[in-house]
Amino acid sequence: MNNTITGLLIALTLGLVTGCAQTAEPYAAQAQSRDLLDTDNDGVINARDNCGQTTTGAMITNDGCPKNLNQVIERTKVIMFNFDSSRLSKNEVDKITELLHKLMNLPEAKLVLIGDTSPEGSDSYNHALAQRRVDTIHDIAKEIGFPTQSIISQTYDQSDRTPTSISGREHRLIAVAQWQESGTQMMWNIFTSEKKNR
Repeated sequence: MNNTITGLLIALTLGLVTGCAQTAEPYAAQAQSRDLLDTDNDGVINARDNCGQTTTGAMITNDGCPKNLNQVIERTKVIMFNFDSSRLSKNEVDKITELLHKLMNLPEAKLVLIGDTSPEGSDSYNHALAQRRVDTIHDIAKEIGFPTQSIISQTYDQSDRTPTSISGREHRLIAVAQWQESGTQMMWNIFTSEKKNR
């Protein structure tokens, strides 16, 4: 009787095991509907990339297009005159000449000249001296061919554009250079700050 029960249990177990085991159907490869490659290596897959040839290192939007750069850049230079003088040393002439030559090669360049003086002397005298200093730079610009219509002239006592970083009155002239920059905005990398210092 024990053999019969054992045999029935074995038969039942085998029946259950074979009843549960089914042969799995082979996996059918699915067609890839999206291009997951990133051909231009900008971090956006081809399926989402609206600009297929992104410049290497460009900042990009979510659709893979480069971010455009369109901004006004402004740099300030202080040109020093001798006390109570509108004449420049050779070193200062070289400094302003270099600035003007750089500006001539930049788009939509302007030069704001702010004639300044030290506080000694009357307001009328200082105003006239400040204007003569502006005229000195204006003459240098004309001599080297800088377009004089791109020069905005004023003196310290007019609507003041003097940068707050330059405080106090000295025997000087402040030249504020402005130009337009456009193109592709580039990503920061470890060499970015080194390029700016050159």
